[in-house]
Amino acid sequence: MVLMMTLLLIAVLMGLSALVLTQSEKLSRLGNDTFSKSSSMKIVNDLQKQLPSLLYGINTAEELDLTMRLPLQLESKNRDFIMKMQFSSPYGRLNINTLVDSDGKINESKTALFNRIFSIYSVTDSDILIKLVSDTIDTDTSERGEGTEISISNPDVNNGKIANFEQFNHILERYVELTRDTSVLSIPWDRYIGFEGDKMDFNALNPETLTLILPTVSAEKIRSLTLFRTKAYVSKEEAIAAEPALASVFDNHFFIYTSGIAYNLLCDLHVTENAHEEHIRFQYNLLEKKVKHVEFL
Repeated sequence: MVLMMTLLLIAVLMGLSALVLTQSEKLSRLGNDTFSKSSSMKIVNDLQKQLPSLLYGINTAEELDLTMRLPLQLESKNRDFIMKMQFSSPYGRLNINTLVDSDGKINESKTALFNRIFSIYSVTDSDILIKLVSDTIDTDTSERGEGTEISISNPDVNNGKIANFEQFNHILERYVELTRDTSVLSIPWDRYIGFEGDKMDFNALNPETLTLILPTVSAEKIRSLTLFRTKAYVSKEEAIAAEPALASVFDNHFFIYTSGIAYNLLCDLHVTENAHEEHIRFQYNLLEKKVKHVEFL
C-alpha cells in the first residue's frame, strides 16, 4: 500500500512538473511574441517619422512607379540588424466593394466585369455569388437570395465592407456550401480583386485585370500596356494614345497618380534582428504622411 501511494505521488508530481514546464514554454512564447511585436511596432513608429523625408520626392506617376520598383534595404555594420522594404500599390485590381453603390444598388458595369471572370472559369451559379458578395457589402441584413446573407449564420462576417481575402474566403466557402460548385476555388482571385479605392491606378494594373475591361484588345497589346511597359504613363491622354480603346472606359475605371491626391502605399517590411525575423505589412498615406492598418504576418 505504501509503495502504491509513493508511486501515485511520484506520478502526480511528474504530471504537475510537465504541466508547469508546458505552461512555462507557452508563457515564454507569449512573452517573446509580445516582445517581438512591441519591438517591431517601435520600428514602424520610427518609420512613420522617417518616411516623409524618404518619400518627399514622390510628386509624379514616374517617381511613384520608381519607388515601387526598387526595394529598400538598411543594415547595421555587423549585420545584426537588417531591414528590407518593398512598396506596392493597393489600386491595381478591381475593388470588390464597388460592386454595390453607396445607395445599396448593384453597380451593373462592375458586375459585368465580375461576370467575365465567371465565364472564363465556368462558374455554375454566378448569380448566387454576386448576391453573397452584395449582401456582405450592404449595411442591412436583408437577403437577396435564400441563404445569401452570411452574417446571419457567420457572426465573423460584418456587413459594410469586404476588408481582405480572409473575409472574402468566407463568402467562397458559403457559395460552395450552397451550390456544391468548387470552380470558384480555382480562380486566381488575387490577380483580379482588391479591397481599396474607387478606381485603379493605371500604372499598377496586371494584364488579367486590364483584359476584363478591354476584352477585344489583343493579349500582346495588353501585356505591352502592363507587364512589359518600360515607363509609367503620366497622363490619361498618354495612355489613350497608346491604346485608343481606353478612351471610352478610362474615366470610369482608372486614374493616374498626381501630387496632392490621397494615395496609400502598401509596405512589406522584413526585419531581422539578432537572428529573429519579423514580417510586417502596413499602409502609408502619401498625403497624410501616416501609417495605418499594421499587420504582423
